[in-house]
Amino acid sequence: MTTAQLNTLLQRRFGQIATRYPTATHWLAKRLSTDEFTGLPLTGLLGLLVGTGLLLSEVAENIVKAEPMVQIDNLFTHWLFQGRSSRLSQLFYGITWFGSRPATVGFTLLGSIVLLWQRQRRNALILWLLLGGVSLFVQVGKRTFIRPRPQEVAYYPEVGYSFPSGHSAVSMTLYGLLAYWAIRRLRSATARLLMGLVAVCLILTVGFSRIYLGVHFLSDVLGGYLLGIAWLSVGIILSEWQRK
Repeated sequence: MTTAQLNTLLQRRFGQIATRYPTATHWLAKRLSTDEFTGLPLTGLLGLLVGTGLLLSEVAENIVKAEPMVQIDNLFTHWLFQGRSSRLSQLFYGITWFGSRPATVGFTLLGSIVLLWQRQRRNALILWLLLGGVSLFVQVGKRTFIRPRPQEVAYYPEVGYSFPSGHSAVSMTLYGLLAYWAIRRLRSATARLLMGLVAVCLILTVGFSRIYLGVHFLSDVLGGYLLGIAWLSVGIILSEWQRK
């Protein structure tokens, strides 16, 4: 069978399906359309939301069952501890501040002021909603899994439980959403790329700093990122929905 014959056969099959199931076909076509946000972009974000939720549950299950993930955590933490230097520790101690509560609340407040000045009150509300939501889920996770921190290698004392990493989750949600809004407003492709790279580097270094300083395990940061991506997806969906 030639390619042309195969295409003709497929078109005929799809035509038969569309005729037999018009409502389902129309719904599927709208979900895959790139003309509107409610099409393929929304479908992709919902798929990302579901996928991150499944991955997060898998990571959590591995921690509870003490599977190879825990062994990788311990090996990676002690490997970093053996090569830790005082200069890098001071550097990452400064970087980790960007994921702290004073920093994230401060940047959320600053972002809200800018949004209100631009008359984007709904986005300001979305920003605070996401910060509160991801922070609440972090605390629920910590009190559910009650995982001790790797205190024996900690660069400084840290209170609370370990999984998931609040710094990583909040950084992913907050800086990711602020960067997304900024990229939407920038016209230059170079400026958009630069903004995206700055946000990605900041989010990744904040998460890595938690492991390097010995206050979180690798899977804690991974879990925080997954939780942050889920809430970031919610934020993008809400902001695009109200924008439309």
